[in-house]
Amino acid sequence: MEYQLIRSRRKTLEISVKPGGNLVVRAPLRFPKKQIEAFLLQKQNWILEKQKMMAEKPIPQEYSPEEVKAMKQEVLARVLPRVEYFAALMGAQYSGIRITEAKKRWGSCSGKNSLNFSFLLAEKPPEFLDSVVIHELCHTFHHDHSQAFWQMVKRYDPHFPGKRPG
Repeated sequence: MEYQLIRSRRKTLEISVKPGGNLVVRAPLRFPKKQIEAFLLQKQNWILEKQKMMAEKPIPQEYSPEEVKAMKQEVLARVLPRVEYFAALMGAQYSGIRITEAKKRWGSCSGKNSLNFSFLLAEKPPEFLDSVVIHELCHTFHHDHSQAFWQMVKRYDPHFPGKRPG
């Protein structure tokens, strides 16, 4: 079984299957290779099932530092007027806006109401961006995903499908 082995100062063995189906094993620095192989054999059915599932998922695109910088600037230019518009409409107060390199979440809101948006929003249509902005602004009132939070999202988001965007 082919896999990428990453050794580090950890105490446990971890296996994961990445998009495209590649198997990654994370192991403690001196963990014996024979024990790794035995563990993989023991988990073979799970690994094959996950590889089949992940083989269908596209491999995430990689971006150069120049592309990331340009995308961050584009997202800031697009998101700033939408945040200002919806914040005024909702009566929301936020402490700042940052564009991050997050790849697994579109946005977030800190406990101090600082709004963060992923540079990947540069690839999304305006209505998707609006949904993320509304979602994060609603977190300035409700720092959770309670029923009150979702009711507020639904009130301000005309594209709200009844669940989170994405």
